[in-house]
Amino acid sequence: MKIVAISDVHVKIPGDEAFHLLCSFLTHPTVVKSDYVLLLGDIFDLMCGPHAQYLENFGHIFDLMDDLIKKGKKVYFFEGNHDVHLEKLLKKRWPDSEVILSQIPIVEIIDGKEYYFSHGDEHEVENLNYQKYKSLILSSPLRFVANYLMPYVVLNYLGNRASKNSRKRGSKFYDENLIKQVFRDGVTKKTMGKHDFILGGHSHVQDVFSINPKSVYINNGYALKSKTFLLIDNHNISFENLT
Repeated sequence: MKIVAISDVHVKIPGDEAFHLLCSFLTHPTVVKSDYVLLLGDIFDLMCGPHAQYLENFGHIFDLMDDLIKKGKKVYFFEGNHDVHLEKLLKKRWPDSEVILSQIPIVEIIDGKEYYFSHGDEHEVENLNYQKYKSLILSSPLRFVANYLMPYVVLNYLGNRASKNSRKRGSKFYDENLIKQVFRDGVTKKTMGKHDFILGGHSHVQDVFSINPKSVYINNGYALKSKTFLLIDNHNISFENLT
């Protein structure tokens, strides 16, 4: 049984480096031969609501996902904090929910092992400001605005502005070792070592961390930096190159 996963690609526009990296992942021979394909959030730098422009701009990516589905792969898309409220959008592309879309963690039993899949931002447990922000953007009023009221042009402008400001703030306080420890502490507190494999993203820091002899946390990190994707082949962990 093969599981592949990638997160935090942050595709901004068709043809940028992240776009090509994601296409390389979706067409990689190992991915094509896998059983589970996991897109663990923040795949796109900004995608919110059911706007047809997303289907036009990123149609090639959706076509590659469709190719995997037609080959019998289970394709998951976990919403992150940059790509959210996508149910109506993906319904337009896959009316029968061929892509498994989720805003919350999913636990699967695969070959006798318990796997926990998510974007991973729930593990940032001590960042109360972020958790309040995430609760806000997932709230019913914001979902209604995204789905029915917010024009694409306005959303694109506000989203790109917020993303740029967030990166400026984050770059001032970036400490990879500190972030790694924050997420190790958070995932330990959140999951209590109950699952055999915990797959997540969000931190932008690649990591493999054993919570206890049974439970291991794996994060592929920021894809544009790591240039890798996660492979679990018969419960054996590796990071595969995307160059």
